[in-house]
Amino acid sequence: MERQKDKVKEVSKDLKEKTDKELERLRDELIRLRRLKKQKQANQQQETQEQVEQEEEIDTSGVEDIEERFQEIDQLVTKEMERGDLKTYEEHASYIESELRELEKEIVGEEGLIEEELSTYEKLLENYPWLQEPRYEYMYQIPNKEKNPNDFESWQNEWAKVLFDYAKYAILHILYLRQLYTEAPFSNFENRKKAIREIAERLVNQELAEWLSKKKEKLRVYWKTLDLWAEEIYDWAYEMGRLEPILIYEIRDAAKEFSSLPKEDFEKIFEMLSEEGKGKIIKLENGKIAFKIDLE
Repeated sequence: MERQKDKVKEVSKDLKEKTDKELERLRDELIRLRRLKKQKQANQQQETQEQVEQEEEIDTSGVEDIEERFQEIDQLVTKEMERGDLKTYEEHASYIESELRELEKEIVGEEGLIEEELSTYEKLLENYPWLQEPRYEYMYQIPNKEKNPNDFESWQNEWAKVLFDYAKYAILHILYLRQLYTEAPFSNFENRKKAIREIAERLVNQELAEWLSKKKEKLRVYWKTLDLWAEEIYDWAYEMGRLEPILIYEIRDAAKEFSSLPKEDFEKIFEMLSEEGKGKIIKLENGKIAFKIDLE
């Protein structure tokens, strides 16, 4: 009899664990859909800003309806998680699943699935899967430069590619080496400070980066040349039909990849565009500069 009771307890425990896992999965799915919805709203807002100003008011009723359904499903999932009862869960699971699928269709719309934004590290893993493979643990150790020069050069070259793409994916033009100590994958190095310094030196030698401080703690990475940035800024200003002089802060407000370029780069780009006959530099009374593009 006691054995039978123990067996019942074990079965109940297994059922509860199964229920908890399933409900947690639904919760994760709900969170994923919320991210998709936010992504789509952000895309729509950006498209709206890039269009000519319209006087008509944007209809947000569809978004509000989706949000209400999100709340309903969220409450239902929460209740089932609190109950932790398998029978009750099974009664509602199919309904919750179907509602989540319908919401996903509405969020995605006719344009197809919206890609969830990956983190910088996840983007790196797509191109460098070895970063998290156990058999490549040796890559997080610096080869002896004197005893194994070929290994060191190979190691340095591979990691230079990773650091270069890290800056590109994170849209960072300036890297502070100290901040990389806690960022994946660089946080896994045995000797983080020395390893990152050696990798940065390789980019500098390749003329893909330059040190901005004597102590070599601040690195400017050129994952796109100033020529290309100048072309993109000019195209952006041309498409906007900017007739008045453009200030640096206005370029920063554009929310483009070039918006976070260092001030010194903007000055160089203005000079480049001026030399190409695409506009002229205007010096303001407060000592700042602006650029007036030539639309002709």
